[in-house]
Amino acid sequence: MKMDAYYLFYITAIEQNFSKAAKRLFVTQPNISQSIAQLEDRLQTKLFQRHSKGVSLTNEGQLLFQQLEPAFQLIQQAETNLNERRYLKQGSVAIGASDSTCKHLLLPIVQSFQRQFPEIQLKLQHGSTPQLIEKLDQGTIDLALVHMPINEQTYTIHSVFTIHSTFVVGERYQSLAREPQSIADLAHYPILSFSQKSHARHYLNELFAKQDLLVTPEVEVGAMDVLLECARIGMGVAFVTKEFVQQELDEHALYEVSLDEPLNPRQIGIVTRNQAQLSHAANRFLEKLNQSQ
Repeated sequence: MKMDAYYLFYITAIEQNFSKAAKRLFVTQPNISQSIAQLEDRLQTKLFQRHSKGVSLTNEGQLLFQQLEPAFQLIQQAETNLNERRYLKQGSVAIGASDSTCKHLLLPIVQSFQRQFPEIQLKLQHGSTPQLIEKLDQGTIDLALVHMPINEQTYTIHSVFTIHSTFVVGERYQSLAREPQSIADLAHYPILSFSQKSHARHYLNELFAKQDLLVTPEVEVGAMDVLLECARIGMGVAFVTKEFVQQELDEHALYEVSLDEPLNPRQIGIVTRNQAQLSHAANRFLEKLNQSQ
């Protein structure tokens, strides 16, 4: 089976003229005539009736055209779909991030991307860094914003956001914000933290361990909003990311507790699985994320 010959037949049947078909296909008229003749010879069937104004299909030619038309329309639709994806007229991107990272880092970029490419569907999934890495491995998300470090042999780090950890309190413990405190000082107060499996909690544990202290938070939560509300109503000292609570600090809904020794900054990386074949839409969203640095 020679698909080229069938395609020449298909276009000729639409144009009903060898010259017009040749012009549409950027070939010569003799090439069209020869191809059709060879196809008719191979099928042992007359496909066209020649006349002065062009050609028309025989009954057998009409039957062949009816059989071929859906196939070539599917091919044309497949090409159209691929081109639309290439030029971001359709497609989807699945992005993973923690709740707070999504709210403060991802959503502003999502909003801008949707204005620029409204036909692209963005799918947001939340989870901790281990959960997001698992989703990357499973292929359920295209890219993720995760806490560093990660295994760089398995994943590609495209760029990073630098964040800073800090402690915050509400009015009840506002006195702690008046002068620098040590980690040992804070150990005497109720500590509010994310759950045990979170990256922030691991970092908090390390801070206390360096002072030979064991931290046992009074409250452990999975969402930033709940953590901040617990601090606001005076339940204790919350360990948070400063960039994510800047509005509350500016509005004096919460107060930052300075430490006598500043904490090292942390990083959130934009990562994909090594050698992952990203779609045009996912690549474009990744570019926009990188540009936001």
